[in-house]
Amino acid sequence: MRRALVVLVAVVLAVGGCSHKKPLIPPDRLWSEGNKAFEEDAFELAIERYKTLLDQHPFDANAEEAELKIARAYYMAGRHPEAIAAFGDFERMHPTSPNLAEVEYHLGLSYMAQMRTTDRDQEPSTNAQSYFKNVIDRWPQSSWAEKSRLRMKECRESLAKHEADIAAYYLRHKNLRAAEARLRFLLTDYPEADATAQALYDFANLYASRKEPEGATLALATLARYHPEHPLAADARRLLGPEGAGLDGTDPLPRLVDRIGEMQSQGDRRKLPSTVSAYPDTGNASGQRY
Repeated sequence: MRRALVVLVAVVLAVGGCSHKKPLIPPDRLWSEGNKAFEEDAFELAIERYKTLLDQHPFDANAEEAELKIARAYYMAGRHPEAIAAFGDFERMHPTSPNLAEVEYHLGLSYMAQMRTTDRDQEPSTNAQSYFKNVIDRWPQSSWAEKSRLRMKECRESLAKHEADIAAYYLRHKNLRAAEARLRFLLTDYPEADATAQALYDFANLYASRKEPEGATLALATLARYHPEHPLAADARRLLGPEGAGLDGTDPLPRLVDRIGEMQSQGDRRKLPSTVSAYPDTGNASGQRY
Protein backbone atom coordinates (compact mmCIF):
# COMPACT_ATOMS: atom_id res chain seq x y z
CA MET A 1 0.00 0.00 0.00
CA ARG A 2 2.76 2.38 0.94
CA ARG A 3 4.70 1.52 -2.22
CA ALA A 4 1.64 2.12 -4.36
CA LEU A 5 1.20 5.54 -2.76
CA VAL A 6 4.82 6.47 -3.54
CA VAL A 7 4.39 5.44 -7.18
CA LEU A 8 1.16 7.45 -7.42
CA VAL A 9 2.86 10.58 -6.04
CA ALA A 10 5.75 10.16 -8.51
CA VAL A 11 3.33 9.89 -11.41
CA VAL A 12 1.42 12.98 -10.31
CA LEU A 13 4.63 14.97 -9.97
CA ALA A 14 5.83 13.84 -13.37
CA VAL A 15 2.54 14.78 -15.01
CA GLY A 16 2.51 18.11 -13.19
CA GLY A 17 6.05 18.89 -14.32
CA CYS A 18 5.26 18.11 -17.92
CA SER A 19 2.16 20.26 -17.84
CA HIS A 20 4.32 23.40 -17.44
CA LYS A 21 6.36 22.73 -20.58
CA LYS A 22 5.31 24.49 -23.77
CA PRO A 23 4.19 22.07 -26.45
CA LEU A 24 6.56 21.76 -29.38
CA ILE A 25 5.42 23.40 -32.60
CA PRO A 26 6.05 21.27 -35.70
CA PRO A 27 9.21 22.45 -37.48
CA ASP A 28 7.53 22.61 -40.89
CA ARG A 29 4.95 24.99 -39.49
CA LEU A 30 7.59 27.26 -37.93
CA TRP A 31 9.62 27.27 -41.14
CA SER A 32 6.56 28.05 -43.25
CA GLU A 33 5.37 30.83 -40.93
CA GLY A 34 8.84 32.36 -40.79
CA ASN A 35 9.17 32.38 -44.57
CA LYS A 36 5.70 33.86 -45.02
CA ALA A 37 6.48 36.64 -42.54
CA PHE A 38 9.81 37.32 -44.25
CA GLU A 39 8.16 37.58 -47.67
CA GLU A 40 5.60 40.01 -46.25
CA ASP A 41 8.36 42.18 -44.71
CA ALA A 42 7.20 41.26 -41.21
CA PHE A 43 10.81 40.79 -40.22
CA GLU A 44 10.39 40.83 -36.45
CA LEU A 45 7.83 38.02 -36.67
CA ALA A 46 10.07 36.13 -39.07
CA ILE A 47 12.98 36.36 -36.64
CA GLU A 48 10.78 35.10 -33.80
CA ARG A 49 9.58 32.09 -35.85
CA TYR A 50 13.07 31.17 -37.03
CA LYS A 51 14.48 31.47 -33.52
CA THR A 52 11.71 29.25 -32.16
CA LEU A 53 12.56 26.69 -34.82
CA LEU A 54 16.19 26.72 -33.73
CA ASP A 55 15.27 26.49 -30.05
CA GLN A 56 12.80 23.64 -30.42
CA HIS A 57 14.34 21.77 -33.35
CA PRO A 58 18.09 22.60 -33.46
CA PHE A 59 18.87 19.66 -35.75
CA ASP A 60 16.09 20.31 -38.27
CA ALA A 61 17.07 20.23 -41.94
CA ASN A 62 16.24 23.93 -42.25
CA ALA A 63 18.17 25.03 -39.15
CA GLU A 64 21.24 26.38 -41.00
CA GLU A 65 19.09 28.29 -43.48
CA ALA A 66 17.05 29.67 -40.57
CA GLU A 67 20.22 31.10 -39.01
CA LEU A 68 21.05 32.85 -42.28
CA LYS A 69 17.51 34.16 -42.63
CA ILE A 70 17.62 35.61 -39.13
CA ALA A 71 20.66 37.64 -40.16
CA ARG A 72 18.98 38.73 -43.39
CA ALA A 73 15.85 39.73 -41.50
CA TYR A 74 17.85 41.85 -39.06
CA TYR A 75 19.49 43.60 -42.00
CA MET A 76 16.20 44.17 -43.82
CA ALA A 77 14.65 45.52 -40.61
CA GLY A 78 17.44 48.11 -40.33
CA ARG A 79 18.85 46.53 -37.18
CA HIS A 80 22.40 46.64 -38.45
CA PRO A 81 24.36 45.88 -35.25
CA GLU A 82 22.21 42.77 -34.74
CA ALA A 83 22.69 41.84 -38.41
CA ILE A 84 26.47 42.12 -38.03
CA ALA A 85 26.37 39.87 -34.97
CA ALA A 86 24.09 37.33 -36.66
CA PHE A 87 26.07 37.19 -39.92
CA GLY A 88 29.28 36.91 -37.89
CA ASP A 89 27.85 34.03 -35.85
CA PHE A 90 26.78 32.25 -39.03
CA GLU A 91 30.25 32.64 -40.51
CA ARG A 92 31.93 31.23 -37.40
CA MET A 93 29.52 28.30 -37.10
CA HIS A 94 29.55 27.40 -40.81
CA PRO A 95 33.08 28.13 -42.11
CA THR A 96 32.58 25.98 -45.22
CA SER A 97 29.11 27.20 -46.15
CA PRO A 98 28.53 27.99 -49.84
CA ASN A 99 26.76 31.16 -48.63
CA LEU A 100 29.89 32.81 -47.21
CA ALA A 101 30.28 35.23 -50.14
CA GLU A 102 26.77 36.50 -49.51
CA VAL A 103 27.44 36.67 -45.76
CA GLU A 104 30.61 38.75 -46.22
CA TYR A 105 28.85 41.03 -48.70
CA HIS A 106 26.01 41.68 -46.27
CA LEU A 107 28.46 42.28 -43.44
CA GLY A 108 29.92 45.00 -45.64
CA LEU A 109 26.45 46.39 -46.36
CA SER A 110 25.60 46.38 -42.65
CA TYR A 111 28.66 48.47 -41.85
CA MET A 112 28.04 50.66 -44.87
CA ALA A 113 24.53 51.40 -43.63
CA GLN A 114 26.13 52.93 -40.53
CA MET A 115 28.35 55.30 -42.51
CA ARG A 116 27.86 58.95 -41.64
CA THR A 117 29.03 62.22 -43.18
CA THR A 118 32.71 62.46 -44.07
CA ASP A 119 33.46 64.73 -41.10
CA ARG A 120 32.66 61.86 -38.73
CA ASP A 121 34.56 58.76 -37.69
CA GLN A 122 35.17 56.59 -40.75
CA GLU A 123 35.45 53.22 -39.01
CA PRO A 124 32.21 51.91 -40.60
CA SER A 125 33.55 52.81 -44.05
CA THR A 126 36.86 51.09 -43.30
CA ASN A 127 35.13 47.94 -42.02
CA ALA A 128 32.77 47.84 -44.98
CA GLN A 129 35.66 48.21 -47.42
CA SER A 130 37.49 45.30 -45.75
CA TYR A 131 34.53 42.95 -46.20
CA PHE A 132 33.94 43.96 -49.82
CA LYS A 133 37.63 43.46 -50.58
CA ASN A 134 37.49 40.03 -48.97
CA VAL A 135 34.60 39.02 -51.23
CA ILE A 136 36.51 40.23 -54.30
CA ASP A 137 39.69 38.40 -53.26
CA ARG A 138 38.09 35.10 -52.21
CA TRP A 139 35.24 34.80 -54.71
CA PRO A 140 36.36 36.93 -57.68
CA GLN A 141 34.06 35.24 -60.20
CA SER A 142 30.90 35.38 -58.12
CA SER A 143 28.02 37.80 -58.59
CA TRP A 144 28.74 39.02 -55.05
CA ALA A 145 32.21 40.10 -56.15
CA GLU A 146 30.78 42.32 -58.87
CA LYS A 147 28.41 43.91 -56.39
CA SER A 148 31.26 44.33 -53.93
CA ARG A 149 33.35 46.21 -56.48
CA LEU A 150 30.62 48.81 -56.85
CA ARG A 151 30.11 49.11 -53.10
CA MET A 152 33.83 49.29 -52.44
CA LYS A 153 34.08 52.26 -54.78
CA GLU A 154 31.49 54.07 -52.65
CA CYS A 155 33.48 53.31 -49.49
CA ARG A 156 36.70 54.54 -51.05
CA GLU A 157 35.04 57.76 -52.16
CA SER A 158 33.83 58.35 -48.62
CA LEU A 159 37.26 57.69 -47.14
CA ALA A 160 38.96 59.89 -49.74
CA LYS A 161 36.49 62.69 -49.12
CA HIS A 162 37.29 62.49 -45.42
CA GLU A 163 41.01 62.92 -46.13
CA ALA A 164 40.39 65.71 -48.64
CA ASP A 165 38.19 67.57 -46.15
CA ILE A 166 40.94 67.41 -43.54
CA ALA A 167 43.48 68.66 -46.10
CA ALA A 168 41.18 71.58 -46.92
CA TYR A 169 40.78 72.30 -43.21
CA TYR A 170 44.54 72.49 -42.75
CA LEU A 171 44.85 74.76 -45.77
CA ARG A 172 42.30 77.15 -44.29
CA HIS A 173 44.39 77.27 -41.12
CA LYS A 174 47.63 77.91 -43.09
CA ASN A 175 49.06 74.56 -42.02
CA LEU A 176 50.55 73.69 -45.41
CA ARG A 177 52.81 70.92 -44.21
CA ALA A 178 49.93 68.97 -42.67
CA ALA A 179 47.74 69.61 -45.72
CA GLU A 180 50.39 68.25 -48.05
CA ALA A 181 50.74 65.15 -45.88
CA ARG A 182 47.05 64.47 -46.47
CA LEU A 183 47.46 65.08 -50.21
CA ARG A 184 50.28 62.53 -50.34
CA PHE A 185 48.03 60.01 -48.58
CA LEU A 186 45.27 60.66 -51.13
CA LEU A 187 47.68 60.17 -54.01
CA THR A 188 49.07 56.89 -52.69
CA ASP A 189 45.82 55.34 -51.37
CA TYR A 190 42.96 56.92 -53.34
CA PRO A 191 44.36 58.24 -56.64
CA GLU A 192 41.15 57.38 -58.53
CA ALA A 193 38.69 59.10 -56.18
CA ASP A 194 36.75 62.18 -57.22
CA ALA A 195 37.76 63.85 -53.96
CA THR A 196 41.40 63.44 -55.00
CA ALA A 197 40.70 65.19 -58.30
CA GLN A 198 39.26 68.19 -56.46
CA ALA A 199 42.20 68.24 -54.04
CA LEU A 200 44.68 68.19 -56.93
CA TYR A 201 42.96 71.15 -58.54
CA ASP A 202 42.95 73.11 -55.28
CA PHE A 203 46.63 72.40 -54.62
CA ALA A 204 47.55 73.31 -58.19
CA ASN A 205 45.98 76.72 -57.65
CA LEU A 206 47.76 77.05 -54.31
CA TYR A 207 51.15 76.17 -55.80
CA ALA A 208 50.60 78.63 -58.64
CA SER A 209 49.82 81.40 -56.14
CA ARG A 210 52.98 80.52 -54.20
CA LYS A 211 55.12 80.71 -57.34
CA GLU A 212 55.84 76.96 -57.27
CA PRO A 213 55.25 76.09 -60.92
CA GLU A 214 56.60 72.53 -60.79
CA GLY A 215 54.13 71.56 -58.07
CA ALA A 216 51.28 73.23 -59.95
CA THR A 217 52.18 71.53 -63.24
CA LEU A 218 52.50 68.08 -61.65
CA ALA A 219 49.19 68.47 -59.79
CA LEU A 220 47.36 69.47 -62.99
CA ALA A 221 49.02 66.70 -65.00
CA THR A 222 48.07 64.11 -62.39
CA LEU A 223 44.50 65.36 -62.46
CA ALA A 224 44.36 65.19 -66.26
CA ARG A 225 45.89 61.70 -66.41
CA TYR A 226 44.01 59.98 -63.59
CA HIS A 227 40.68 61.75 -64.03
CA PRO A 228 40.31 62.42 -67.76
CA GLU A 229 36.49 62.52 -67.59
CA HIS A 230 36.27 64.69 -64.48
CA PRO A 231 34.74 68.17 -65.03
CA LEU A 232 37.99 69.76 -63.81
CA ALA A 233 40.16 67.77 -66.23
CA ALA A 234 39.38 69.99 -69.21
CA ASP A 235 40.47 73.07 -67.28
CA ALA A 236 43.62 71.25 -66.15
CA ARG A 237 44.51 70.41 -69.77
CA ARG A 238 43.89 74.00 -70.81
CA LEU A 239 46.15 75.33 -68.09
CA LEU A 240 48.86 72.83 -68.90
CA GLY A 241 48.90 73.58 -72.60
CA PRO A 242 50.28 71.21 -75.25
CA GLU A 243 53.78 71.11 -73.74
CA GLY A 244 52.93 70.51 -70.08
CA ALA A 245 50.19 67.93 -70.63
CA GLY A 246 52.55 65.18 -71.79
CA LEU A 247 55.43 65.62 -69.35
CA ASP A 248 57.52 63.45 -71.70
CA GLY A 249 55.01 60.60 -71.32
CA THR A 250 55.98 59.86 -67.72
CA ASP A 251 53.49 59.26 -64.93
CA PRO A 252 53.23 62.56 -63.04
CA LEU A 253 51.80 61.05 -59.82
CA PRO A 254 55.01 59.56 -58.33
CA ARG A 255 56.87 62.70 -59.38
CA LEU A 256 54.30 64.81 -57.56
CA VAL A 257 54.57 62.67 -54.43
CA ASP A 258 58.36 63.08 -54.48
CA ARG A 259 58.07 66.81 -55.12
CA ILE A 260 55.70 67.24 -52.18
CA GLY A 261 58.25 65.49 -49.99
CA GLU A 262 60.91 67.92 -51.16
CA MET A 263 58.70 70.96 -50.65
CA GLN A 264 57.72 69.87 -47.15
CA SER A 265 61.33 70.28 -46.05
CA GLN A 266 61.28 73.97 -46.93
CA GLY A 267 61.49 76.42 -44.06
CA ASP A 268 58.24 78.28 -44.72
CA ARG A 269 56.34 75.01 -44.36
CA ARG A 270 58.00 74.13 -41.06
CA LYS A 271 57.29 77.48 -39.42
CA LEU A 272 53.65 76.86 -38.62
CA PRO A 273 51.56 79.38 -36.67
CA SER A 274 50.13 76.66 -34.41
CA THR A 275 49.30 72.99 -34.27
CA VAL A 276 45.76 72.32 -35.39
CA SER A 277 43.82 69.14 -34.67
CA ALA A 278 42.08 67.40 -37.53
CA TYR A 279 39.26 66.60 -35.11
CA PRO A 280 38.32 69.85 -33.34
CA ASP A 281 35.75 69.83 -30.58
CA THR A 282 32.20 70.12 -31.81
CA GLY A 283 30.94 71.87 -28.71
CA ASN A 284 32.56 75.26 -29.19
CA ALA A 285 30.56 78.45 -29.23
CA SER A 286 30.40 78.73 -33.01
CA GLY A 287 29.70 75.05 -33.57
CA GLN A 288 32.15 75.15 -36.47
CA ARG A 289 33.74 71.97 -37.76
CA TYR A 290 36.51 71.61 -40.29
